Amino acid sequence: MNTFPGSASDEVIHWLMVEGPRQASPAALLHGYSRKLREAGIEVDRSTLGAPILHPIAQSSFVFWDVAGGPQQRWFTYTPDQMEILKASPIHKIYTHGEASSLRLDRPEHRSLYPIGEDLWAEGYTQYEALPLQFSDDTYKVLTLATKAAGGFNEQDTALVAATLPALTLVFEGFIARNTAKTLMETYVGKRAGLRVLDGEIARGDGSHIDAVIWFSDLRGFTGIAQSRSEDALLMLLNDYFGQLTDAIEEHSGEVLKFIGDAMLAIFPYQSDVGDAVARAEAAALTVTRTNDAAHDIAFGIGLHPGTVFYGNIGGGNRLDFTVIGSSVNMASRVEGLCSTLDETVLATRDFVEYSSLSWRSLGNHQLKGVVEPVEVFSPVVQD
Repeated sequence: MNTFPGSASDEVIHWLMVEGPRQASPAALLHGYSRKLREAGIEVDRSTLGAPILHPIAQSSFVFWDVAGGPQQRWFTYTPDQMEILKASPIHKIYTHGEASSLRLDRPEHRSLYPIGEDLWAEGYTQYEALPLQFSDDTYKVLTLATKAAGGFNEQDTALVAATLPALTLVFEGFIARNTAKTLMETYVGKRAGLRVLDGEIARGDGSHIDAVIWFSDLRGFTGIAQSRSEDALLMLLNDYFGQLTDAIEEHSGEVLKFIGDAMLAIFPYQSDVGDAVARAEAAALTVTRTNDAAHDIAFGIGLHPGTVFYGNIGGGNRLDFTVIGSSVNMASRVEGLCSTLDETVLATRDFVEYSSLSWRSLGNHQLKGVVEPVEVFSPVVQD
């Protein structure tokens, strides 16, 4: 029984404005919106929301819903082949010109206009609507609706949907803005740091002390490498190199905090205790030493050391950096600096290896810059 004091479109709009922003994701928004349309008497059997967004590995977020399977969120990188598929779809007209498309799939001349028409007809759909959602920056995003109803959508259905589009656009734009901010934070300062910044830790000095294994790595002979390669070749080498390290670190629940030229600073926060963090850090280090692409003819060093660090904002004026500072960071950096001298790829301190389950060999005590007492360093005994 409909208890909302207004028209069917008013009820859908009311849900969008009150409940829409509270949904957990664009997928949940599309699910709720599609269900509300069905409650209003529109036989929506399939729907999508699409938006090209800023993302380092994906250029589009695509939310799919159908009445049987519910919502799914997908990410796409536009390869040349995928771009050709996009250009041959009604969605491309919306992204580029804001032009809607209406396909009566029971009419051969309609379903032959786009490849998706024949595909949907084969699945039993009778009508497909691709509708533009115009954002405040005058870009267009996409809502699509499809039905299997024998007569397709009627005039009352399309009028109701049209009445709800401004509210849907407003709520969807809010999701995209939040997702873009989250993606930018995660991309440029890391996932954990990004979430903390978005949660309000934006003042200079905001942060806390955490226990973590510090990872510091650096390429050897970078000046010579840079002089022997073109800029394009150098960028490709650095991206491949950093890509291998980043993948290994993130696969073992570490977080890359910054790239400093050809160097990298990362942390493995304790999840249960120091032993857990040590195990994850050494697993990541061994992964990259085993998978390093010899074709690049490059060498690098990794320094590992556990300790307590300040994890938060430092900087001056309006320019801040979310990072870690402390003597443990300095220790990891200085230990890594010995990798070239000792011709080792991975070096760790006694504080690290005493919690390790691997075999390590001592390379003796060494005086490190800025460290009062000599420091004993170890290299892993790698088993074949």
